[in-house]
Amino acid sequence: MSFRKAVLLLASVALVSTASAHAQFGVYGMFTVDRLSNIASSPLPAPTTDDANARLNTADPLGGTGGVYYDFKKVGPFTLGADLRGTILTTKRGANNSFNDTGTRIYSVLGGVRGVIHTPKNWLKPYIQGSVGLGRSDYGLSNTTSTGQVILYNNFEYQGLAGLDIKLLPVLDYRVAEFGYGGLDPFGTYSHNYPIKQVSMGFVFHLPF
Repeated sequence: MSFRKAVLLLASVALVSTASAHAQFGVYGMFTVDRLSNIASSPLPAPTTDDANARLNTADPLGGTGGVYYDFKKVGPFTLGADLRGTILTTKRGANNSFNDTGTRIYSVLGGVRGVIHTPKNWLKPYIQGSVGLGRSDYGLSNTTSTGQVILYNNFEYQGLAGLDIKLLPVLDYRVAEFGYGGLDPFGTYSHNYPIKQVSMGFVFHLPF
């Protein structure tokens, strides 16, 4: 191989490496707590074990969120990317006065767009995100079938999110906090909005792609 061809090959490899370094793939896991509200005025029929007039207006399911993201394009002070996540949240406390009932559940699969904000300190990684998808929930209302199974309803779920990651290692970040606000809007007959406030924290593992 001639010297000229070798130089061109090295330059091409360097160019490709530089371009790919801007793209990043990540996997994360978080502990998540939700506050689901506006339950008291839900149009769903009250279960036989519940006095609709005595319903609590909020429920606080907790659990885990896991997801993946791919950051691929720098635009001004942001690096834009896509995010896909799933969340499983439960609690024994529903929208009634019993601490040991059928409880409250929210199961979500959301996809969205995120933007990482560049800062003078490259170990600080604030980001914002918008996500939408499917959320299944019983809204803490303890509705069950004749065989005792909890009824889950399908919803359009949306979330606006903001968080901060801190670099611990070249491939590991600590997600100090992620705050979200959104809601559940049921499909079908019982149109209603159940607002959601969310707080999460966890760890992010990432690699250049």
